[in-house]
Amino acid sequence: MIEEKEKLGLDDFRRMVTDQHSSYAALLTPHILKLKNKQSAMTPVESDALNLLEKWDYDMSADLSAPSVFEFFRSSFSRNLLADELGDLYSQLPGAINDYYIFKILQPGGEDEWVDNVTTSEKETLDDIIGKSFSDCIKAISDSCGPDINSWTWGSMHTITLAHPMAQVKILDRIFGLNSPEYSVGGSNHTVCPYTYKNGFKSEDGASERHIFNTADWDESLTVIPTGASGVPASEFYLSQTDTYIKGNFYKDAFTENAVKAAAKYTLILKSGK
Repeated sequence: MIEEKEKLGLDDFRRMVTDQHSSYAALLTPHILKLKNKQSAMTPVESDALNLLEKWDYDMSADLSAPSVFEFFRSSFSRNLLADELGDLYSQLPGAINDYYIFKILQPGGEDEWVDNVTTSEKETLDDIIGKSFSDCIKAISDSCGPDINSWTWGSMHTITLAHPMAQVKILDRIFGLNSPEYSVGGSNHTVCPYTYKNGFKSEDGASERHIFNTADWDESLTVIPTGASGVPASEFYLSQTDTYIKGNFYKDAFTENAVKAAAKYTLILKSGK
């Protein structure tokens, strides 16, 4: 994106920091699409899901179902590649190691002995493991979400809730509304706009703040954070920026003294206790 043109403006950087295009999906999906030559033997749901990936532009948008297929496949692919050798240790493997290994074997000449499933008498190839992983992932989604691929939207399973520490006491959350609503989000840990997850697909974190600094005119800079006055539920600004953040929008970020004074809503006066 940086190399698209010689001069970049605010709108370019707004697009960058909210970008949910996945280069990882662009690398891996063409290998899944090699299954097209076996599509006639697939179940109707598998065939529909493969067609979905074929039309996908690799945008991890919350309202698309293709990202869900990709993320389920990514999980089953990693498991089928590594769990047979590692056994119980597989659950302790950091996700980044899984992804690096997948990246490695997809390079020309990258296929190695770990690709084979050591629990079978056959010698599996990478294509064999991809085929099994695709069938496994479609079964997993169907079992979880039903057979209608239109209901598999990424945002229906990939959500985020901004949680106050005190909300761990559920009665306090019910009384005071400490947690934010649950939001559907796109992206993943492999997109510039990150909404990462560990267990299931519920996102646990994202960008802690977004800033676009205009060095030609600092008062035209932009900013947003996920919350607002995040630790003070009684504040009128509690979680006041969350909707704006989720939608990928920004606020003006006043910088010079005159701009700050003009934008101020309240003035805090500190007096000596003496």
